[in-house]
Amino acid sequence: MSRIEQRFLDKLGDNWEGATPGLKVQAFHRGRKIIDVRAGQTYRYYDFASLTKIIFTTTAFMALHDEKRFKLSDPASRWVPWFPEDHPATMKSLLSHSAGLTWWYPFYKDVHPRASKLRTPEEAWDVFQTVFKKRVLSDLKKTELVWPTEKAVYSDLDYFMLGIALESVTGTTLYTVWADLRDRLELRDTDFHRNNKPLHARAKYAPTEKDSAWRKKTMQGEVHDENTWSLKGVAPHAGLFGTHDDLSGYGLLLRGAMRGTGSSVFPSHETVAKFTKRAIPVKQGDWALGFMTPTKGGSSCGIRFSPKSVGHTGFTGTSLWYDPVRDLLITILSNRVNPTRENTAFLKLRPKIHDWIAEEL
Repeated sequence: MSRIEQRFLDKLGDNWEGATPGLKVQAFHRGRKIIDVRAGQTYRYYDFASLTKIIFTTTAFMALHDEKRFKLSDPASRWVPWFPEDHPATMKSLLSHSAGLTWWYPFYKDVHPRASKLRTPEEAWDVFQTVFKKRVLSDLKKTELVWPTEKAVYSDLDYFMLGIALESVTGTTLYTVWADLRDRLELRDTDFHRNNKPLHARAKYAPTEKDSAWRKKTMQGEVHDENTWSLKGVAPHAGLFGTHDDLSGYGLLLRGAMRGTGSSVFPSHETVAKFTKRAIPVKQGDWALGFMTPTKGGSSCGIRFSPKSVGHTGFTGTSLWYDPVRDLLITILSNRVNPTRENTAFLKLRPKIHDWIAEEL
């Protein structure tokens, strides 16, 4: 163990206890791994949760932007045909969570009864789109449109819209887009669990929540997010499972592209620079295109990451943040929702982890 790892673990101490059953932390400074530690009970595979939004959907759109297959200024209605043509939402506003859609609905309550006996995620996605369309159009009729939106709302519905658009742009299925992207980025240990069937022994997966209300079991190797589970494991906003090395590998690809020294397998420096730049005014929110940017005084990356930093978090207790000024990448895997999501102590610990590492540099 290196001295910097030991100093970090000294600061971490037993602070993780009570916040999560276990966690894994990797940090890279100037592209070199400086920290690779764990505490508590850890596993090989974790439910990435909303990190799926950047690893899959956002990156897929960056690649399509390189290919000039769509424009950020395209109206949402161009790629989601049933969406009202007179609505001002664009691909950019969906990616920056400023399209005015609500943050979440329990779609699974309507989708699961209709999709449970279907054979594939693609069939479940078709059922979902009927439910989703009805809800969104109903909301739009009830809500007086204020544009531009006063506040960005971090919304799974934005990413459902983007998922529909992704299929429209590519002319293929979500999973096919993902499989091609996964192979291109060489994320060999990251995948969706089609039909909610783990790819490996369940014991290799970090357990998430004990779902006594609906699924009547502790989720382990099956996606925690209820809407994704009703979609049989494949969705544009959640559902990926993977290893720490794959998560950090993605982060290093992002780092290289942001610095202009990246691999040709990742979207171009020009496109990545556009997507990782603040996309909306500070008063509206702290979003680039698909990526979070630090919220002053309240960011999950702590107080020492620069305003140019980008990242994302996952509800299960996962995160990736990269600061191009410090050239510091930190990735964290945990299962903080085990046994219950009601335990939010990890949300206070995560910023401190980033601060402690930044202080060592």
